Amino acid sequence: MFEHKNGSEVIYIADTNKWCKDYFSVMSLRRVIICTGPPGNGRDEMLTKMKEKASFHYYHLFQYIVEQAKIEGTNLNKLNILDFYDSQPEKMDALREAAVARIEAEIKQRGGTNIISTPHHFEWKGNRFKGLDHGDVERLDPDLFIIIFDDIIRVRERLAADPQWTDHRYTLGEIANWRREEMADVYEQARNFTPRKEVQIVAYENGPDLLRDIIYNPRKEKFYLSHPITGEAEEAFRNFTKFAAALKDYYIVYDPSMIKDWEIVESWRDALNDAIDRKEPRPAKIPVHIQYHDGPKEITLDTAEVEAAIKNLRFQIIDTDYKIIENSHLVVVYHPRQSISAGVMCEMVYAKSLAKLVYVYYPYEPSPFFEWYSTRIFKDESELRDFLIKESKMTGQTPLDLYSTR
Repeated sequence: MFEHKNGSEVIYIADTNKWCKDYFSVMSLRRVIICTGPPGNGRDEMLTKMKEKASFHYYHLFQYIVEQAKIEGTNLNKLNILDFYDSQPEKMDALREAAVARIEAEIKQRGGTNIISTPHHFEWKGNRFKGLDHGDVERLDPDLFIIIFDDIIRVRERLAADPQWTDHRYTLGEIANWRREEMADVYEQARNFTPRKEVQIVAYENGPDLLRDIIYNPRKEKFYLSHPITGEAEEAFRNFTKFAAALKDYYIVYDPSMIKDWEIVESWRDALNDAIDRKEPRPAKIPVHIQYHDGPKEITLDTAEVEAAIKNLRFQIIDTDYKIIENSHLVVVYHPRQSISAGVMCEMVYAKSLAKLVYVYYPYEPSPFFEWYSTRIFKDESELRDFLIKESKMTGQTPLDLYSTR
């Protein structure tokens, strides 16, 4: 394992002969990344944290628009910019175009990594506004889109604490819909290019290290860690995290448990099922427990508000997981319990439909269906871990895709 320091950034490279050249190519060649995510999802907070560990040129589109407006004699700030957009959309579009042109000019003068940060979609007083339109995106010609998002509870807390949004009490349903629109818009923009531009989805709970890995290790293989979630104890999640941590030097690991909306859905379902079993009316309030990296959170939600958002949330959980599987090179199933998770089974089926490799840790005798949708099943967790390390491109061994023909 080779350690390279770039200012405050430390990059670990498994094979000096193969990866030094790739790393320095990433650092020297010009790359353009559009980093999106609705307000309140922690996008700029995560980029600021990543700036402590990596070197990149940071373009906050809002600041460029404010500066352009000042040049033209208009005083814009966070408190009035969307009202201005609502009242003078053509003027706002012109300011944004000028700001994007300035960013484009600055990028052309620089090498390295260039990250443009902006929401792609705004919800404001019942209207919808674009953070970027197709012409802006074509002009910037990004190599990569990254969508940063967080669970709807933390998003609402951030919006409530932000002077720009504090007077607009968004419901959980509105926040969920805003995120859905954001993702749909970004994917539409990516599809407008031939070939389609790459889109990566990053949950805020993953932290800046995973984001840095996506940007600075483009050849590092990605895998989706499929595992049971419903009904699992905290010890099981610690084991999932431990398994993923053992492989993070060799792969970019997407763990669906980092997407915390699941806890909201499961708390709602448990509360309703408990009321059904007791033959009682559905409760007016639902207690929700969420375990974050920085500690647990207990919150009580109105049942009616949760139910207004629940269909959207349930759709997004499935849609986001499937999109991450699409973005991954392979799927790794960590399934220590005997009873098969319906969610894991669906993810395996979807992965195989995309010709993805599916490597499984399952210590029991599998059913024919479970076996059918597995590329290979390992009875021992350490055997699967060692296999993945050995076959990782980071160690310079046999590419995993060769096993698809076996």
